Amino acid sequence: MLRMRFLLSCVVGILCCLPAIAQTGAGSIQGTIADGTGAVVADAKITAVNTATNTTRSTTSSASGAYALANLPVGSYNVSIEKTGFATSQTNVKVTVSEVTPVNVVMQVGRVENSVTVESESLAPIETETSQISNLVDSRRIRDLPLLTRNPYQLALLSPGASTTTSGNGGFSVNGARDRNNNFLLDGVDNNDTSVPGILGGALGANPESTEEFRIITNSFAAEYGRNTGAIVDVVTKSGTNSFHGNAYWFGRWNSFGGARDWFNHNTDPLTGTVEKQNPYVRNQFGYSIGGPIIKNKTFFFFNHEIQRTITPCKPRLLIASLMECKSRVPTPGRMPSTIPTIL
Repeated sequence: MLRMRFLLSCVVGILCCLPAIAQTGAGSIQGTIADGTGAVVADAKITAVNTATNTTRSTTSSASGAYALANLPVGSYNVSIEKTGFATSQTNVKVTVSEVTPVNVVMQVGRVENSVTVESESLAPIETETSQISNLVDSRRIRDLPLLTRNPYQLALLSPGASTTTSGNGGFSVNGARDRNNNFLLDGVDNNDTSVPGILGGALGANPESTEEFRIITNSFAAEYGRNTGAIVDVVTKSGTNSFHGNAYWFGRWNSFGGARDWFNHNTDPLTGTVEKQNPYVRNQFGYSIGGPIIKNKTFFFFNHEIQRTITPCKPRLLIASLMECKSRVPTPGRMPSTIPTIL
């Protein structure tokens, strides 16, 4: 009985530690609070509210006026700063995966009841708080850019230094490193294929409907990632909000809509000279998504189901010279043939 209690305690302890283990798959907000004269403001209360889920995180500024809100789920936040003797300052910011978003605020003297709204400017295209070099592929790019196979991981090739490889893994190389050296994360959890590392997307793939955004860190990433020396591909899936939302979709591709022939689908009959019929290619991808609250402001869910149906020849096609053709090409004694029948 005591042994069962001990094992149960261990399991509960491990489950409680899981949120602390997954430090990636989220973003952070940090900055400095100062007044109109440039002096730092200590003990100011900073509160960040997620506009989609209404979840709240708060902290206070230190003696140097600095503050930090780490491990925030990606999304839009309303950040408010309060301090006695100063007007409340509010600003809206966008938190992205694996990035520190700077929010430096200059507070104005006034009553707490007064409010000063600060319009946040668009973030610089370079990292200003860390030394890492990265590229963000957000939901708009995933939705608007063409994806022939509807695999969002293919957009990783938009990052500087990324290129396809010929290793047969279907992966990509970054800054000349091996494709097997890339590290894939999904919502902060290791997503690497242990048998054949380097496969684009890792062990568990994603589709555009279930992916919120992902970041490709190509150089100078923090020690918290570890494991590999290639790029870090940190993917965040979509989440439910305080309102129910969902969709259904279908994408199709057929030969009859101008599909090109396969490179090997140009065989010619040696007797009639006619080109073989174009191989059929039919691909249907369809599915649905639904998300919403389980307990408002606390617990949410999101579900996506996608099905793929493809019709295309899979068996290899062989060209074998006919018996009559072979007889007509048999060389005479003492002479080399001008053409030799080949079997492909």
